[in-house]
Amino acid sequence: MQIIVFDLETTLTHQRDKIPEIIEIGAAKVVPGEDGVEVDTFQRYTFPAIEQRITERTRKFIGLDKENMPTFIPFRQAFSAFLEWIGEDQDYYLCTWGMDDKRLMIEHCARFGIDFGWLRNYNDIQPPISMMLAYRQQMSLKDAIDAAGIVQEGRLHSALVDAIHTAHLLIKFNKQLHLSLNTPEENYNLSSSLYITCRSCKKSKYYTAFGRKSRRCAACLQQKKKLEEAVESAAVPQTQS
Repeated sequence: MQIIVFDLETTLTHQRDKIPEIIEIGAAKVVPGEDGVEVDTFQRYTFPAIEQRITERTRKFIGLDKENMPTFIPFRQAFSAFLEWIGEDQDYYLCTWGMDDKRLMIEHCARFGIDFGWLRNYNDIQPPISMMLAYRQQMSLKDAIDAAGIVQEGRLHSALVDAIHTAHLLIKFNKQLHLSLNTPEENYNLSSSLYITCRSCKKSKYYTAFGRKSRRCAACLQQKKKLEEAVESAAVPQTQS
């Protein structure tokens, strides 16, 4: 069963009314086999749809060269490529180092109207590995790889580099880790208050699909209105010529 380890980098902001936007998706695919472990990698840079620019602070933080900037593509396009890279085999685990990247990916998928069917068998491997290394729930990735004797490759705060380091930790402690199976609904319902279940269609949708005081989504309300209009129209007596 393949294991997808992903990591995200975002725009830097200290303003409460601004949501960090994903600007890099990095991932490592770990496939156990009879001859050892195969590892494949993925990386895409995404252009921030709200900020509409990469600030100097953000560029320096994730280590991008101003004279040799990568190609940035829309989030939808990058995420589509990510799912294509995962492949059609639905038998996989998803892992991150900490919960923040999962929550951020949920928020972005909701914002761009992307289905959550991919978000299955998710596991945060930071707490169990931190406990094995330092008897506490939360270690930084840098402290964890140092304590585990893993040689740092590349610059930290690159989503791809961090995903690779997390994959190294996963491989090292694979026999001690017990990854869980779970459903997309379990993941996004427990991780985000951005979703409301419509009372009519029973589907969980992003909160912007609802009115301020309504528990029914706009699509269901529109359908209800059309049915009511049709009933009223049918009830109007037909005039005879």
